[in-house]
Amino acid sequence: MHKLAALSIREPRQSLFLGSAIFPLKFVSLILILFLVGGALADDTKKPSEPVSLSILYYVDSAAQLVPLESQVVRRIAMYHAMGLSGVTTAYSVKGEKSSVRLKAGAKPEFVVRLAGRLDPLETVQFYQVNQVNGSRVVPIVTVDVLERISNPKPNPTVVDFNAARYGAASFKLVPIQALMPGEYCLFIKGGNEWPKTVPGFCFGVDASAN
Repeated sequence: MHKLAALSIREPRQSLFLGSAIFPLKFVSLILILFLVGGALADDTKKPSEPVSLSILYYVDSAAQLVPLESQVVRRIAMYHAMGLSGVTTAYSVKGEKSSVRLKAGAKPEFVVRLAGRLDPLETVQFYQVNQVNGSRVVPIVTVDVLERISNPKPNPTVVDFNAARYGAASFKLVPIQALMPGEYCLFIKGGNEWPKTVPGFCFGVDASAN
């Protein structure tokens, strides 16, 4: 008698027909996963870099990366004129005549800050060109005469006007309206209408472009 050969029974292979090609479903699933992951990574690369900490200002370089500015504790000082007989100027002072962070003149640099709650950057951030005085950087805030009358020049030549716009999910981009001239600059974070004894400051310098 002839013995019957044992028949091997295989499970049907799950496949996907695409045109004239046949692809296993596991292969197709892997392709879909790689496609979705790649799409998510592409979305992340499109998102701008944002500060993690609040109330810290950064410069945005040509590669759209955040560069820290010189961080300083800015102190309020009183500058008396003729021993006070001609009035007094309240000013903010920063240690050192020059910042270690240098930018080139002739451009409108962009800065980024993340603020708490619903703070308005146009009111919270103060942007000044500072003067070099006796080894420090000084910006006058208000001057009063001997009769305590305010005698500030208008417009204040040290104030740098800027625009603010949303940046990313939770930050603001600040851009000066005019190109910055060579000199020293500081941005202060100020809360409320008062001028406290100290404020956080973020400074940089602008150098003349080489011809």
